[in-house]
Amino acid sequence: MLYKYNSSYTYLHRRCFNKVYKILQVKNYLLIIFLTGILFPTQSYSQPLAYGKSKFVGNVIHTGYNIESYFSSYWDQVTPENDGKWGSVESSPGVYNFTALDKDYNYALENGFPYKHHNLIWGSQQPTFMTDGSLDSAQEYREIVNWIDTVAQRYSKANFVDVVNEPIHTPPPYMNVLGGSGTTGWDWVINAYQLARNAFNKYAPNTKLLINEYSVINDGNANTEYLTIINLLKARGLIDGIGDQGHYFEVDGGAPLTTLKTNLDKLTVTGLPVYISELDINQQDDDTQLQRYQSIFPMLYEDPGVKGITLWGYIQGETWVPYSYLLTNRLVERPAFQWLSNYLAAYLQTNLISPVDTTGQPRNPVLVWHTSTAATLYHVQVAYDSSFEATIVDSTTADTLLHLDTLSAKTKYYWHVRAVNAGDTGSYSAAASFVTEDQIESVSNPIVVPGAYSLSQNYPNPFNPSTMIRYSIPKSEFVRLIIYNVMGQKVALLINKERPAGTYEINFNASGLACGIYFYRIEAGSYVQVKKMVLLK
Repeated sequence: MLYKYNSSYTYLHRRCFNKVYKILQVKNYLLIIFLTGILFPTQSYSQPLAYGKSKFVGNVIHTGYNIESYFSSYWDQVTPENDGKWGSVESSPGVYNFTALDKDYNYALENGFPYKHHNLIWGSQQPTFMTDGSLDSAQEYREIVNWIDTVAQRYSKANFVDVVNEPIHTPPPYMNVLGGSGTTGWDWVINAYQLARNAFNKYAPNTKLLINEYSVINDGNANTEYLTIINLLKARGLIDGIGDQGHYFEVDGGAPLTTLKTNLDKLTVTGLPVYISELDINQQDDDTQLQRYQSIFPMLYEDPGVKGITLWGYIQGETWVPYSYLLTNRLVERPAFQWLSNYLAAYLQTNLISPVDTTGQPRNPVLVWHTSTAATLYHVQVAYDSSFEATIVDSTTADTLLHLDTLSAKTKYYWHVRAVNAGDTGSYSAAASFVTEDQIESVSNPIVVPGAYSLSQNYPNPFNPSTMIRYSIPKSEFVRLIIYNVMGQKVALLINKERPAGTYEINFNASGLACGIYFYRIEAGSYVQVKKMVLLK
């Protein structure tokens, strides 16, 4: 996993527990507790999985669950699972118990995590006095107003609030008190949002008002109805974002991925940010859950209109459905969690390959970096200083290399890269430096046109860390020169452009790669050739 600090310790720290557990097959509960206390102390040693990303990956919190000790090691956004629902807080008119909810809220604030209040109006879990006939309509309306005002005032630093939860599938029994269907068909929803806007503008003006619903990306009819409500609220300036719950019955088999994506796009085209608010994949088989996460999560997270994802539980025995957990009750990671950790570590993260803190570079060097998950473009900067105030190259490319124009000789330069996609921008990689010499990669004997295509053996070979690769083309061709590892994975793309006829040499610096056997392959028109080289360190 990749973290801002202490990354190798954190990765081994988690994997060590898994290996100890599997090898010893510990059955003694006390020994498990002992191991857990050593390997997973209550103090957090890591950053959340989405640390440093522009999109959060959060989870639910509930004071009845033992999750607070580990929560901040994994997640960076908080939603109270049940503690914030009206029926959990107000037992009788004006009698509130905020003990559990205060704990959730304060935990979010203390850790700097976005907090979403869930929820204000919902057809389930409301106080009994709102359904038992003990209050008349005027009294019920007054209770609704008091509830909304109380939450806005008490939780004024909340980032988000679900004003109405499940308006389509679970309307409240008191909807007529709020205006019923009315002339729009959804007057009760509009009036609820107007009350919320008034209260939060007064007490918590920075809190975003959200709506939340399920089965609106797998069901086209529900999607259309949801958009009707959203557009009514948007036209009145009463809504700041859209929630799609994303429970297993919606995203895992509810419809093909193409249908999910189409309906998700219909939500994002409104221009309002979309949040996947209650994601879970309820699969007992580890491999099946892993496969579902691998297909579903990137489709949601990489959508430009989706600004964050909240999972609905993660520890065995503490999830609302039995098999959606990602860690066992002994904190052993399921494969889906391991994949998610690695996916988020790589998401829009760039790592430089070459040149990395080297000398003897040609004056027109090739900058090479690793492919980044979900990236469509890369933003490259080269500067005279490590703070990049004196930037001389500021370029964007879809490739994983950039061939620079001629630089000054015997000069030290710094460079870094960040990955970009349609809706997100990653952070810059760690900067690396290189020092130029007098040499320039150029055509050898440009007057003499080679009679045939050729790819020569690199020299020196074996090499550490630089080697020269020579090739010839008898006519102008689009040339690709690619470096692969022994697993067949592309690790560098040295050339990817049109070249006139001639013989060329290019310096490849592999200081960012591990020692071992590599292959370099040239593609020039129909000519393809592969050769082996050995990096020794």
